[in-house]
Amino acid sequence: MFTLLTLLAQTQTNGTTPPAAPPPPAQEIPSSFLGHIPIEDIWTRIQELTWIQAVVLVAFGVIYLVYGWRIFKALVVINFAGLGLAGGYVLGSHLGSPLWGALMGTMIFSVVSYPFMKYSVAVLGALAGCIIGGALWRAVSLPEPLVWCGALAGLIAGGFTVFASYKISIMLFSSLQGSMFVVAGILALLNDYPAFGESLTSAVYGHVALLPLLLILPTLAGMYFQQRLHKLNEKWTLPT
Repeated sequence: MFTLLTLLAQTQTNGTTPPAAPPPPAQEIPSSFLGHIPIEDIWTRIQELTWIQAVVLVAFGVIYLVYGWRIFKALVVINFAGLGLAGGYVLGSHLGSPLWGALMGTMIFSVVSYPFMKYSVAVLGALAGCIIGGALWRAVSLPEPLVWCGALAGLIAGGFTVFASYKISIMLFSSLQGSMFVVAGILALLNDYPAFGESLTSAVYGHVALLPLLLILPTLAGMYFQQRLHKLNEKWTLPT
């Protein structure tokens, strides 16, 4: 009996163990057309600005931040003209005439934007929300290949803001544009000083959240400031 038990134990010990299951493959993050925020490209464009261009950007940025919502109709037409210019140029390049494509795109987008002002504001609000969503995603150090998720969420939220509050939507895109102009101009001016240029470049490349935060914080400050002016002074009443 003891011999039989010994033989059974040896058989179980010497038996072949089933091979371990292979580890599951690493989950890949899906790629997208917006897989990263081009911090290097943005900083290169800022560095290429002359001091005159930087001063002009700051001046226009302050107007956008403080008074942009009073002239929002003109700003909407100008922005749509820019969109039509870019889109028409790309389309015209494929058709063999980028100049005429740019001209036609500018004219069509400018003319269409005015009678459909509310929907035009919704488009600009959606684009502003898209930029802020992507910047916020990067500022809190979420996975950069999935930055399009934050941009998409901001796009939807910004687009629907106009139907909840027309005034907030106008303040959103005007404050964002003002923030972009002011921040780009100030950074370009600081970069011209040798004492700041090298340190500023190291800070931009070493802290990826720096530029997104510099974009978001003035935008929020501009919206708050415009809201306060609207409440404190009747002259700042939002036009219809």
